[in-house]
Amino acid sequence: MDMEFLKDFRAPMEPLSCTKLLPDSNYLYQVKWDGIRLIAIINKGKVNLINKHLRERNNQYAELHDLPAIIKAKTAVLDGEIVVLKDGKPSFPSVMKRDSCINEKQVEQLQKSRPINYMVFDLLFLNGENLMYMPLSQRQKYMAKIIAEKDYLHLVENFSDGKALFDVVESSGMEGVIAKRHDSPYIQGKKHQAWFKIKCLRMQNCLLGGYTLKGKRVNSLLLGAYRDDSFFYIGKAANGLDSECQDILSQQLPVLETTKCPFANLSSSSSNIHFIEPYLGVMVEYLEWTENLKLRFPVIKQFAVLKQTECVF
Repeated sequence: MDMEFLKDFRAPMEPLSCTKLLPDSNYLYQVKWDGIRLIAIINKGKVNLINKHLRERNNQYAELHDLPAIIKAKTAVLDGEIVVLKDGKPSFPSVMKRDSCINEKQVEQLQKSRPINYMVFDLLFLNGENLMYMPLSQRQKYMAKIIAEKDYLHLVENFSDGKALFDVVESSGMEGVIAKRHDSPYIQGKKHQAWFKIKCLRMQNCLLGGYTLKGKRVNSLLLGAYRDDSFFYIGKAANGLDSECQDILSQQLPVLETTKCPFANLSSSSSNIHFIEPYLGVMVEYLEWTENLKLRFPVIKQFAVLKQTECVF
């Protein structure tokens, strides 16, 4: 079944970005889990795990190898999100550590320190039948019949009140919500008008590790945060710097300059990068983490006195 399924499968169905909720009874709402998209192909007592780029992930998530014993079907293709919780909330950096690890002993250690949750939200094939043409509501009925929730296996819950869900998600510091039409078939990629994502803006405490200049004027800041006691570059921000702030930084930052790069994951190859000792704190608003662990669309909100323990990711 793996080859049969993959022969015609090009990409999972992805939600389109939307800036506001869709107050329409034709939609259901789900939490947007901040994790790794994962397709599970169950066939003949075995499971093959692939990500949204159709790359195999069998070694990274060994605990999912017993899915065939849990799912009440001979063959099935599940679609969902792998999530690692930290302090009760999804942590994208933590799940990326799981996704990048293939060493068997390290995977065993991470299973204990960073246990996964597989949040299943769709069913594409069942016992040899293609369900992708069916309405979402029908696919969900089949899904509920064959999946019994376990420690790491969960069915994503539906909500009818999108605003109420968004308010809870936003106040919890989570990523956002997904709106899906009840009657939507499963359409690969983004060529549809059926699924939408509405994201919450989030905050990250950072320390400045450097800056760039335009002429003699500071025009962007290099942001860093700690993970496992190492200081990592997590993005560059220019938005939020007003003219007065640029004037002050252009006078103060050169005094703090150092020739040593403070970031564990950045070299000093660019002549326009000026490094500083990381102790000046800044609070940044951002949209999401990228797959290479950088902040997407960071906006500087305010400077603050922050400890190293407050600037982690």
